[in-house]
Amino acid sequence: MAFAAIHPEAGRIDATLPDLGRGLTWDQVHKTRPRVALGCPECGHGVHAKVSARKLRYFAHDPGRPADCAWLNESLEHHLIKLELATAIRAADWHAELEVRAPDGTWRADVLASSHDGAQRVAWEAQLSPITDEDIQERTERYWAEGIGVCWVSPGGKAPWIGNVPSIRVQEPRDGQPWTVVDGPAAFHLEHGTWIAVDDPELTAFIRWVLHEQTIVHRIRPRYRRIWYPTSESYRRRNLIWTTSRHVDAESRHEAMRQRQDERKRQREEQERQAEQRRQADAESRRQKEERQREAQRQEKERQRKIRAAEEAARWAEQRRQWEIEAEQARQRREAEERQRQEQARAAEEQRLRQEREEEMAAGRWWAQLSPSQVDQLRDAVAEPLWRREATRVEFDPLGVTVDSAYGIAIYIRRRLHGILRPSPPSLHRLPPVVPVYVRNAREAHEFVSTGIIDPARVVHFGLPDHEQMSLM
Repeated sequence: MAFAAIHPEAGRIDATLPDLGRGLTWDQVHKTRPRVALGCPECGHGVHAKVSARKLRYFAHDPGRPADCAWLNESLEHHLIKLELATAIRAADWHAELEVRAPDGTWRADVLASSHDGAQRVAWEAQLSPITDEDIQERTERYWAEGIGVCWVSPGGKAPWIGNVPSIRVQEPRDGQPWTVVDGPAAFHLEHGTWIAVDDPELTAFIRWVLHEQTIVHRIRPRYRRIWYPTSESYRRRNLIWTTSRHVDAESRHEAMRQRQDERKRQREEQERQAEQRRQADAESRRQKEERQREAQRQEKERQRKIRAAEEAARWAEQRRQWEIEAEQARQRREAEERQRQEQARAAEEQRLRQEREEEMAAGRWWAQLSPSQVDQLRDAVAEPLWRREATRVEFDPLGVTVDSAYGIAIYIRRRLHGILRPSPPSLHRLPPVVPVYVRNAREAHEFVSTGIIDPARVVHFGLPDHEQMSLM
């Protein structure tokens, strides 16, 4: 069972659209004579148009279908959820296409929502079968790598990945009520300092909020990851939720307040610690005074015993001499060890300075390979796609090439580090973690990856030529 098919003339058609997405009527493919040769977009086997007892239009495989077709393994519930998602997306005035596969086959979206200008895309995935956190995270990152947003939808039951990736849990219509979202959206209550789950918004409304960016994915700060669910009167741990910018700001304000409280507590504890130190110092002073008094008494008794204890005094003198010898030997050993430590530190510092000089010279040669126009060309290659796709302005570090950026140029979006432009290969160990690295072409990307220091997934290149292009006037 599938909602899409390949028409021999019109191409891909969609049974959920009135005109099948290609200006055709249902009667032109359903029970026609001769029958239209429709094919399955997934396996290529022949399919034919059908209508279910619920008046649901779909395409069924002809006899002899291949057993490995992915669409054959999807349940009726899976198909109904996809249809509900597509209907809600279209109600939000976005384009919805079912069962869309990436050109290179790296992902296949149950429903792909696209804005009218095609600049924004969001994949909606109905996930009914079990899946590991690692697999769903990997599939999520594939969408993100293509600039596609994603939301995973669970119709209920156990879904341990809820809250680890952008996701929601939905409930099918009951007692005349529409599809609702029962897990995923949350609001921050500043007074209680906690996130509270939003009570069952309609699925159609939630999808509209997401597509129009009224609701966004937010990674919760560590101290607030226990979410209160009023319906079950229990807490659940979540890393990601759907919320609004206003509630994200509220969390930030509460975090600032908590940090101020922690600082006041630290200062109070420091004052108490200092007071305790003064009390102990006073007690120690009294103890020393008493000790001096006792010592004076002992000295007086010792004076009276000197004659009788001459031999004992001699033995003590010899013992003190031995202690002095041992102390001197220990001092000499400490001095030798200290000299050795200083020599090692000096050698390490010389090695560090030598490595910095070598990296700085290598960075000079690395950037000398490019003319100013080639540098500007690479900057534009980074900035223009982000501006076109997300209307996001990119800022490059006004200091230019810096050692903190591995002798590359730091790239910022909204004052937050976004990536590094063309760092020097010998200095890749200085790169900040996670952020992407932008280079001119595949040759430079291969040079980075071959060092074994950086994950290939972090390296982005634009296919720019190695040499400056000359134009004929």
